[in-house]
Amino acid sequence: MKRVAIIGSPGVGKTTFSRRLQEKTGLPLIHLDYYYHQTKHGYYDDRDKWIKKVEQLIKPDRWIVEGNYNSSMPQRCARADTIFFFDLPRRVALRGVIKRRIQYRNKLREEMPSEWKEKANWGFLKYVWNFRRDVRPNTVEIISKLGPKTTLITFKSRKQIRDYLAKL
Repeated sequence: MKRVAIIGSPGVGKTTFSRRLQEKTGLPLIHLDYYYHQTKHGYYDDRDKWIKKVEQLIKPDRWIVEGNYNSSMPQRCARADTIFFFDLPRRVALRGVIKRRIQYRNKLREEMPSEWKEKANWGFLKYVWNFRRDVRPNTVEIISKLGPKTTLITFKSRKQIRDYLAKL
């Protein structure tokens, strides 16, 4: 395990898992949210610029990259030797998003840029609610094309996540 991609809906525990995995493996950790939400770079509006940034981030031979971002998922999955797919129910994701919103109200998460303001508006909650219907099919299609040298680990529950980390 040298190049690890962690993917799945917002609120399912990707960031927490990535931190623990980093502690256990010593691999450098890249939070995509940190880069994507730096408004000065305009990644919101320029998909090609975002993909080039992600390609730069995954160029080294060792990393954990955490975040969903469908637009750059093919590049990350193609380069990763291990993929953790957090395929948890939407109720778990929504609970996680709401908990994070309350926990970080008027605080900055360490994986976010300094200009970030924590929010959970209706548009974002709708995105999380519809993630399995709208985003998951593309994710499943991308990971279905992985080569035999890529290890795919799918989590369907928080218990599976805890058990995996306990065994490492």
